[in-house]
Amino acid sequence: MITDPFLALVAEALNLMHPRFAAAQGLAYSPSEAEEPPAARKVRERSFVMEFYHEFRRLWDQAVPVQRGLGHVLIQGDPDAGPRTPDLLFWKLGERGAADERLAAVSFAFLSNPNAVSADQALLTKFRDTPKGGYSRAISVVIGRHADIPASGLAATDGVATIFFDTEKWRVAQ
Repeated sequence: MITDPFLALVAEALNLMHPRFAAAQGLAYSPSEAEEPPAARKVRERSFVMEFYHEFRRLWDQAVPVQRGLGHVLIQGDPDAGPRTPDLLFWKLGERGAADERLAAVSFAFLSNPNAVSADQALLTKFRDTPKGGYSRAISVVIGRHADIPASGLAATDGVATIFFDTEKWRVAQ
């Protein structure tokens, strides 16, 4: 069971996604595609990220982040970020004179591309630990079939929460 309100919000948005839109580019990489450089591998994830963003915005329009005690949350770029960033950067809007705060860095990668999962988790660690005030949450969304999870389990990095989205059940696996 997910207890963190932001992780629960991410899981809810994932579970609301429609497979027709999220799977527009396919749901797995072939072994040869998985060996391509990281910049080339984001093709399949793109439609998945866009459908997630759509569902997150629907929840935002219904004030779900505020209802969960997160305040006003939005997705925007980071002026201090370098050339490579996680797929989505979440910010909490400052209220009553407070400054905006970095809230979460989220990346999406397919299980069939383990190099991308590892690269994303390393990048998320960098964004969590940035000297100018990191993101309090770093989340790696790994997408694939539960049956394809290696015997050793999902890749894990300290300080990075991993959410597994099972494409067979079309739900976050708990």
